[in-house]
Parts: sequence; structure tokens; C-alpha cells
Amino acid sequence: MSIWRPIRKAGKAAIGPFLAIALIGYFALNIMQGDRGLRAWVRLAHDVHAAEARLAAAEAERAQLENRAGLLKSNHLDPDLLDERARAALNVIGPSEMVIFLPRENP
Repeated sequence: MSIWRPIRKAGKAAIGPFLAIALIGYFALNIMQGDRGLRAWVRLAHDVHAAEARLAAAEAERAQLENRAGLLKSNHLDPDLLDERARAALNVIGPSEMVIFLPRENP
């Protein structure tokens, strides 16, 4: 029995630090991983940045379309835009005109 007494004493002394290290390791792992960890936070921040960029592009396109629609209002009719839209809708050109098709720019 005398040999087990120092082993038990050392085991009881090691349980506290072992549990502390295990808890610290558990919480450190959960800080990095998981739905609310640092990696998820970085990924969400990147997604928010990409969504803000898409929003800015959509707002710019909307402003451009609102400007073009404003030029077609009955109280302020732009003759050039009306002529362009009529030719596009009717698919006609004048006898002395030439049509040049340009490739569409991809955003």
C-alpha cells in the first residue's frame, strides 16, 4: 500500500491542471471553429463586403435607368432617346444609315 500513496497524491495534484488545460483547449477550439467562431466571422465579413459591392452596382444601374426613364416623360421628351427607342422597337433604319453592333460589356 505504501507505493500507491505517492501515486494517488500525484494523481490528485495533476487532476486540477489537467482539467484546466482541457477546458482552455476546448474553449480555444470553439473560438476558432463553429458557427460563431473567428473563421465564421471572417467569412461573414467577406460576404457582407461582397453584398455591399453588388448593392452599389445595382444602385448605379438603377440611377442610370431612372435617368433614361426620366428622359421619356411626356413633360420632357428627349427626341434622340425617343428616336433610339422607336428604331429599336420597330427594328427599322433609314435608307442611308448603317448599323454597327458592339459586344456588350460584362460587369
